[in-house]
Amino acid sequence: MKTVGFPMIRNFSGDSRDFNPALFEFMDRYEGVEFYLEDGYGSRLGYTKDDYYKASSKVKFVSRKESFGQDITMILKNPELEDLEMLKDGSVYFSMLHYATRPGVREIIERKHLKAFAMDHIVDDEHKRIFVDFFGTAFNACKYGVDALKETYPKFHSKDRGPIKALVMGVGGVGQNAIRSLEILSDQEFLQSGEYGILPIVATRAITGHPELFNELIKDCYLVVDATQRKVESEYVMTNEQIGLLPEEAVIVDICADRYDFTVNPPLVKGMEGTLTGSPDHAIIYPDDPRYETEFPADIVSSKHRRVTASCNAWPGMDVPRSVQVYFGLMKNYVGLILTKEFEDISEDSDNLFERGLARSTYEYYLAHK
Repeated sequence: MKTVGFPMIRNFSGDSRDFNPALFEFMDRYEGVEFYLEDGYGSRLGYTKDDYYKASSKVKFVSRKESFGQDITMILKNPELEDLEMLKDGSVYFSMLHYATRPGVREIIERKHLKAFAMDHIVDDEHKRIFVDFFGTAFNACKYGVDALKETYPKFHSKDRGPIKALVMGVGGVGQNAIRSLEILSDQEFLQSGEYGILPIVATRAITGHPELFNELIKDCYLVVDATQRKVESEYVMTNEQIGLLPEEAVIVDICADRYDFTVNPPLVKGMEGTLTGSPDHAIIYPDDPRYETEFPADIVSSKHRRVTASCNAWPGMDVPRSVQVYFGLMKNYVGLILTKEFEDISEDSDNLFERGLARSTYEYYLAHK
């Protein structure tokens, strides 16, 4: 009998996403498994215990500690380190793990000999992410950014201006969907009024890496979208001095929502120096936010220049019903593999695309290919 734990997301303030009863109805087909849900699971989405019991007779509700102590643990967002200590040594763990930017998580994986699958490292044969909601991430972030710009920019709805220039840094899946999102939002705001809309400008590393050009480019950009995936997380894409070149009314859209980590040398920093990471309950960050005084050492990170920032560590979760349904669809591709196969038997040589992707998400694969 394999036991599978489902703790609730508690460390991302305002993120209420649990897996819906439909996923447990889907998993009920697999023999020799039991599902241990943390008490209260799904209640923030309006579901009751009976909804989950009806979905599968294999569901049990237990304490938070017990939900972490099973043979397999599944949770959409990675909890804090103290929660990970509750994972059973040698157990299977399936979550958004972000190996590259979470040294504390890597240490626990190694020390507890966890058999880790990272949702964010599942890629296809061309190494493109396939367990991801690119559009939900980008659209929610850009919508918050555009709504914030309505407040900061008096000429937002005016024919007495040129197009609103939006700098998009990063052209991967998130960046491409940011451009698509800005097109949709621009049409919604300006197509009927006849006002000039939003003009996305894409800045690749061959542009951001040339300050003499980049500094001039950003001076009239009213939206700056950070959708970068940096190879070196200790280096900035935009320094605080460069943020100071943006118009005072400009809004920063922080899609990446990277963290600072000063426990390693060199420290891990956000792509845009001196910005803060928000949450579902605090997605718009103003220049007078008190966290600027406590978030980072002033002698290491400068926050002298500040702009209103749209930032969230769970952008897809800002549209909860849509996100829950999207991740239900994604989970169906992988839960059968995890429930029925031993960790060591999941292979990159499989004839199943999803199994190959899952094999590439293991911690061992990350270490061998980083």
